[in-house]
Amino acid sequence: MTDRPLEDLVLGLAEIDADHAASIALWKTARDAGPAAFPAALAAWVDHLEAHFDREEALMRRIAYKEIAHHEAEHRRVIAEGRGFVAQVAAGRTMMARAYAAEMVPDWFRRHVVMFDSEVARVARLAGVA
Repeated sequence: MTDRPLEDLVLGLAEIDADHAASIALWKTARDAGPAAFPAALAAWVDHLEAHFDREEALMRRIAYKEIAHHEAEHRRVIAEGRGFVAQVAAGRTMMARAYAAEMVPDWFRRHVVMFDSEVARVARLAGVA
C-alpha cells in the first residue's frame, strides 16, 4: 500500500471526512504517546473509532447500502482487535500494541478508506447525501 498521507484520503462527505480527521489525530496521539499516556491514548482512539463506525453504519442504513453486512463485519473485527490491544496494554504488555499503532493502523486505515469507505461515499453521492 502506498505511503500516501492519511490526511489526503478525503471522500467528500463532511460527516465521514470529519470523523476520519479526528481518527487520524487520535491515532497520532496514541502512536506518539509516552509510556504513561499510551494506555489512555490508545483507548481514546478505539473509543472514537467505535463511535465513528456507529455513525458510518447509520449512514449506510440511510442510503440502503447493499454491502453493509461486509462493511460492518470489518468494523467489528477492527474494534475487537483494538480492544484486545487496549486490554494487553492494561495488563502491562505494550510492545505489540505499540507495533500495531505504529505499523498496522496506517496500512489498515488506507485500505479501509480506499476499499470500503470510498464505495459508501460513491453510493451516498448517488443517493443525494453528499
